[in-house]
Amino acid sequence: MIRTTQGRLHKKRRRKDYLYRIQNRIPMPIDDHEGLDALCARCGIALHYYDIGGQRHEPSIEVKRSLLAALRFPVNNDEDIRRNLEKVESRNWGRMVAAVLVHRLSDLPIRITLTLPPAQIEEAISWELCEESGQLHHGRWKIDAGDAIGESVINGTRLLQFEVNLPDISSTGYHQLTVKPDDNAGAQATLIIAPETCYQPPELADGSRIWGINLQLFALRSKRNWGIGDFTDLHAVIEILAPLGINVLGLNPLHALFSQLPENASPYSPSSRAFLNPVYLDIEAIYEFKHSQEAKQVVTSKEFQAGLQAQRALELINYSEVWGVKLQILETLYKTFKQQHQGADSARIKAFRQFQKSGGRDLFRFALFEALQASFHRQDADIDRWQEWPEAYRDPESATVKRWADEHRDEIEFHQYLQWNAEQQLSAIHKNCKRHGMCVGIYRDLAVGNARSSAQCWAEQADYALEMSIGAPPDDFNSNGQNWGLPPLRPQALVDQAYRPFINTLRANMRYAGALRIDHIMGLMRLFWVPPDCSPEAGTYVSYPFTDMLGILALESQRNHCLIIGEDLGTVADEVRHALETNKILSYRILCFEKDWYHGTIKPPEEYPRNALCTSGSHDLPTIRGFWQGADLELRERLDLYSSDDLRDQQQQIRQQDRLEILAALTRQNLIASEETDETTAGKELSSELAVSIQRYLARSQSLLLMVQLEDLLLQSNQVNVPGTIDEYPNWRGKVPVNLEYWSNQVDLEDFARAINAERNLKRNA
Repeated sequence: MIRTTQGRLHKKRRRKDYLYRIQNRIPMPIDDHEGLDALCARCGIALHYYDIGGQRHEPSIEVKRSLLAALRFPVNNDEDIRRNLEKVESRNWGRMVAAVLVHRLSDLPIRITLTLPPAQIEEAISWELCEESGQLHHGRWKIDAGDAIGESVINGTRLLQFEVNLPDISSTGYHQLTVKPDDNAGAQATLIIAPETCYQPPELADGSRIWGINLQLFALRSKRNWGIGDFTDLHAVIEILAPLGINVLGLNPLHALFSQLPENASPYSPSSRAFLNPVYLDIEAIYEFKHSQEAKQVVTSKEFQAGLQAQRALELINYSEVWGVKLQILETLYKTFKQQHQGADSARIKAFRQFQKSGGRDLFRFALFEALQASFHRQDADIDRWQEWPEAYRDPESATVKRWADEHRDEIEFHQYLQWNAEQQLSAIHKNCKRHGMCVGIYRDLAVGNARSSAQCWAEQADYALEMSIGAPPDDFNSNGQNWGLPPLRPQALVDQAYRPFINTLRANMRYAGALRIDHIMGLMRLFWVPPDCSPEAGTYVSYPFTDMLGILALESQRNHCLIIGEDLGTVADEVRHALETNKILSYRILCFEKDWYHGTIKPPEEYPRNALCTSGSHDLPTIRGFWQGADLELRERLDLYSSDDLRDQQQQIRQQDRLEILAALTRQNLIASEETDETTAGKELSSELAVSIQRYLARSQSLLLMVQLEDLLLQSNQVNVPGTIDEYPNWRGKVPVNLEYWSNQVDLEDFARAINAERNLKRNA
């Protein structure tokens, strides 16, 4: 009797708790832990990961729920788990043929999976394959029930799966497959046939080992730019460096940032990876400038020229001032463009209209976002994210947005005009590289994602897990992990659209480029997702369709004749490194990380992999001079970035040992004398001779590509970016120490190039 009463009370309390949670939208406790883990596994959520120290981490139930909700599988109770598992199963079995299929040429014959109810098994299944070229293939399959490879019951319907063959297709590309049982509705699929590997220039395939210079475009100084490096500066750089024998000119990401927030300067937190940053435009090189008396009158005035001279003299870029000045003249040039070509039938207006047409919906939405953000920012300077716009404007498909677009066509077209001119100027640089005989030319950089407040996230909100952030697990540099603040693409959104977002991003960044560096290339296999209000280490990995995305990367690489470089630093799965090698994607190898970790010695040149880019540093690391002097360690101490004094002391000891090991490695290669390998030399100021010896060491490697950082060529101390800082350090603002017109006064470029060419066994460009 007592137990019965207690049982009733317990049941009553549970019912009351249940109603309270439902009314207040509080998730119910989860009892079905096995089911929850099964759902996570089916959705690609890792149930554990190991950090760089080998420590195992498991996401909490709350984190699992958060990630599942972001993937469109919310779990509030055990019943949700069961229903979502059925939903996943239904998704996998719900189509007669998958919406997108990716195969390599070596996969012949191509086998695909059909899902059919028993009633259709005895019927002949017709299929039609339309190749991208327009060539048609037809056929019929006769299915035998005994050949089924799988069976399931979905929503009360029994379904069977079969494997069938398609004809051999010798052409790579994006083909369309239609499958249709007799007298029944059919299904369509995009069939992507990819080449075996990514593209490599013939010179590399023939065994040449080339080299180039990496630079930050914004950091260039010149007598003529407007306080920031621009596209015309790149022409000057090509004229200086190409005759010396370089074949590659590496750039920071050129992605569009935030016009109304010019101080948001990180090229790795863009507004759109598909469009260019107009701050790099050379205003005076735009066609309309020559035909605008108003613009020329302003620019040639003493006051305006004095302002430009003041901006050039600054050690740090003042983005607000630079963009404000450029925007003023660009608006005048657009007005001139409209006046000269309104109702005209000129070649220039035709070219612009074709650019608008080719850019299509993506270009229009980007320009619409820019115009809207400018409008709201004029009304209230504190409105700096689309999430703060009036609600009706947050949906690009809303009637309010469409009405606004109809009423503000010129404001939208202005931003299309900026993109058009930026593409023209970048295209001219690409052609200039080819004209100078550079076998690669421009090497562009693709950031890992778009900022949460970006034009891209506004335009394609359903594609992103907007509440999540991409990051990294704990490592030697960040003991608590990293949160990059970039929302990840949802893997299923990629598949549902036959990878259109990925394909468009690749094409946009391969345009006018001979090489593309993909930041954090491991993201093609998995990304580390960090839920809101969590420390980074609490997150976990989410898987992506790695094999498919590699195939598409190879296809676009070959089509665009674009060499691919995969940034594979940090905690990287062996599977990724193996895939880089087999797909002829260059690995990214930095001198101070290339060690025999057991003995602590620097790896000799002959042990560097062939399919690799080797370099002395990157934008996130100290320059050679800064490394040698320990300037970065002093800076971290000054900014209080060490978690403890012990860690600071440990880093200083490691640095001294690294310097000694580099000296020993140079000695073994007879690049310096043995008496220079002692503690005294390791603590000295870095000499220009020692700096050149380090580059010669790397040049001896068998790696196909050597990239020399411009900051190292000019013996600059300050690094471009200090990870872990925002306002504490002027990231992305520092300029190189000398105008490009005077580089030869700073360093003997001829002698340097002669030494590197000799180590690489290269002749100068014709």
